[in-house]
Amino acid sequence: MLINFRKINKSILLLFILAVVSCNRSEPDRAMVISKLKNSAKLSTVEYIVTKVISSKDNNWFAKDAYFFAETEATIKAGIDLDKLKDEDIKIDGVKISLLLPPVEILNFSYPSEGFKVIEKYSDEAAIFKWNSIDVATKDDLYRQGESDIRQNIDDLGIVNTAQKNTRLLLTKILSLSGFDEIYIDFKEQESLSTPDEKLLKELEEFLNKKK
Repeated sequence: MLINFRKINKSILLLFILAVVSCNRSEPDRAMVISKLKNSAKLSTVEYIVTKVISSKDNNWFAKDAYFFAETEATIKAGIDLDKLKDEDIKIDGVKISLLLPPVEILNFSYPSEGFKVIEKYSDEAAIFKWNSIDVATKDDLYRQGESDIRQNIDDLGIVNTAQKNTRLLLTKILSLSGFDEIYIDFKEQESLSTPDEKLLKELEEFLNKKK
């Protein structure tokens, strides 16, 4: 298995940036800060472009073997869902603020067919007389397996640490501009990362099991 990735740091805070920065520098308003944080919805702080090479070989005892190599690409966006913040997670004492943020989660996972590229140099999909070849069904299975492998290795990409770091830097800067002199940011206990569709399938499976 060969998985490569490149990382793109992103910070998206919707209207919260303008709203909080425009606060009175004398002393932040607790109700306003809590409201703006919770209403900022999903904060995406890191984007990974992950590539994986898939391959197949069809052996032919009487002629040339058939080979297929392709590169696939997935885009993974991770960050914090600020809508999950609870009032007790935000503690404000004058110009001091402590935040206990929700765990990092995958906000978006895309694996578009436009990212599939056959590596022509090493691919020979049809052998002599097409007695053996890499057919469409085999290729589809390979692409699905590539997606599955990427999903299974998400935890090994360092997404959590990077997203936490970017989130802490961003919020510290914004809260400092809004009047806070002491800023403490921590995160709730982290579970294994999963994509939104995986969560949906898990919830559906749990629901169906309860119905039995």
